[in-house]
Amino acid sequence: MSAVYRLLWLFIGVNGATFVGLSAYASHASYFVDNPQLLAIFESASNQHAIHLLALLTLVFISFLIRSRWLLVSAGFFTLGIVLFSFTLYLFSFTGVKIAGFLTPIGGVCFMLGWLSLIGIAWGEKQSTERLNE
Repeated sequence: MSAVYRLLWLFIGVNGATFVGLSAYASHASYFVDNPQLLAIFESASNQHAIHLLALLTLVFISFLIRSRWLLVSAGFFTLGIVLFSFTLYLFSFTGVKIAGFLTPIGGVCFMLGWLSLIGIAWGEKQSTERLNE
């Protein structure tokens, strides 16, 4: 297994545990009772974290079946999106500090680019199929 995939597995494992821990903490935090707007922000971060962590896990499994650089590109964007989107919103929801708020939209763009990167798999396979048929 290559070093890149080892890092992805490490990221997935640590982030899975982090997601569960933060969700458990938030469900018991009286802090959010007094701040429903911050709870909504936390839930947005948590939902996107879970969705893209599962997408990342799926990409790693698919990489055992399909060899494509687009899987790694997509995984990279999802990883960056989790860090920039979810973790900046977690920071804001727990502290109220907007210090990293400018990074959140960049994380959202990374999520979109991660999904769009998957188009490259179809385009890349079409290119290789065309070469075989020529």
